[in-house]
Amino acid sequence: MTVPAGYPPERHVLRDLLVEIEHREDGTSLGRLPVTRGVLAGGAVSSGAVATLVDVIGGGLAADAARPDWIATADLTLHRVGPVRSGAVEARGRVARKGRSSVVVDVELADGSGPDAPTLGMATMSFSVLPRREENVELPPRAPGRVSMAGPGSGLDVGLEEAIGLRVVDGDRGAVELPIDGYVVNSFGALQGGVVATVAEVSARHLLRAACGAPVDPADLHLTYLALAREGPVRTRAQVLAAGPTGGCARVEVLDTGLDDRLVALARVVATGGLR
Repeated sequence: MTVPAGYPPERHVLRDLLVEIEHREDGTSLGRLPVTRGVLAGGAVSSGAVATLVDVIGGGLAADAARPDWIATADLTLHRVGPVRSGAVEARGRVARKGRSSVVVDVELADGSGPDAPTLGMATMSFSVLPRREENVELPPRAPGRVSMAGPGSGLDVGLEEAIGLRVVDGDRGAVELPIDGYVVNSFGALQGGVVATVAEVSARHLLRAACGAPVDPADLHLTYLALAREGPVRTRAQVLAAGPTGGCARVEVLDTGLDDRLVALARVVATGGLR
């Protein structure tokens, strides 16, 4: 197993999540996220951590499919049907469609217990194909084999939210804030797509917990990526669409306050009542 050089840097959230990726001969990829205390929310792996794994797998497959051009994430949809409390989350990704202007990646999620493991959920990502620029990081072509994101000393000593520097400004209104630094950026130097999903998920979790009157589990996420968040801090503006004893739905805007509150992502989050 090898550790990639270049991106991500030595100290980065993807390394501390201990993500492993296996590129297969058939063109698919398998990602593995070990369950550690740092990725748990309410005793189960958070949807934000799962979305980060999906983003890594989807981005790698799409970038390889788009060569020699580059890609930008357009949207990510995650539907989680069950919790994972131990072991690992596995993401099995494949390119569903490659066109001249877009790439679509399909990801099946399982609990990591083996080839017959129960389905944890599913995800879909779509990417816009862009002409490569000189400043784009040149990633090596995908070759069969296993790659570990972890380096010496990698791992989360605290929860994911604390590790990335996420701060709850007003939980009842779903307002959270995150500075942008080298620990959370992608190869463009902008906020990494899975971290954007984590910001939206945490915002919705706090907002709907207040609206529903009990802890909730954000199981369904749909994010539309509108612009790169480069300056920061990013902050959320959230709205309750529905709330009740069985759960609720929220709309979350992610804004780059360093760029005059530019809207960088729009999320729709559905949460079930009570953590499973």
